[in-house]
Amino acid sequence: MSNIQKNDNNEKLIDSEKSILEKEDINNNLLDQVNSNKNASNNTNILLNTLVNLTVELGKSKIKIKDFLGFSKGSMLILDKLKKEPLDIFINGHLIASGEIVVLEEKYGLRITSIKNSLENINISV
Repeated sequence: MSNIQKNDNNEKLIDSEKSILEKEDINNNLLDQVNSNKNASNNTNILLNTLVNLTVELGKSKIKIKDFLGFSKGSMLILDKLKKEPLDIFINGHLIASGEIVVLEEKYGLRITSIKNSLENINISV
């Protein structure tokens, strides 16, 4: 009988060890998920705090070098855009939006009038 009890106890010990190991696995999986979410959050923060070059294009003009060298104070350069046309807005050389010039007190500003379709679908919570 003592052998049977021993076997029973051993089986119970094995069962409880399995249960402890299963709980540890569950806890480790939860920790992995939390750490993964923290990493994703950190990556998002890094991405959102990355500096980019923003350029607003008033227009373009193609001229010869000799004409450019002939410029002096007061020379006029005619651009290809009309006064009412929206200005192109670029981030790192990629067209992302259009806008119009506004004047706020003593500074120029830019009012966004349209955003490129591919950017409208991006949903980033800040």
